[in-house]
Amino acid sequence: MNLLPEAVRRLFSRPSTRRYPKQKPLLPEGFRGKVEWDREACTFCMLCATNCPVNAITINKENKIWAIDNGKCIFCGKCHDVCPTNPKAVSNSGKYELAGYDRTKFNEMHRK
Repeated sequence: MNLLPEAVRRLFSRPSTRRYPKQKPLLPEGFRGKVEWDREACTFCMLCATNCPVNAITINKENKIWAIDNGKCIFCGKCHDVCPTNPKAVSNSGKYELAGYDRTKFNEMHRK
């Protein structure tokens, strides 16, 4: 198999990938992304933490602390679906650029 013709053809064709981060990807409708919490709407019912399949959300009702480990979160949206408040206290923001070098920065703790 001669790869030279294929290499020459690819040399003069357009790239098949996007030039990220200069060109942002087109996100599909319904993309969930990073979980965000609204402290004013939250009733601390603990449904989001109870239904989280990877236990990424922890809540302390006494001290009114809500925390999420973004390193564990799989962005499934179950926390948003089960939230009984209107407007929702837990929602998906659509943010997807969450990479970092320090694992401790993935943990977010919110106090009321």
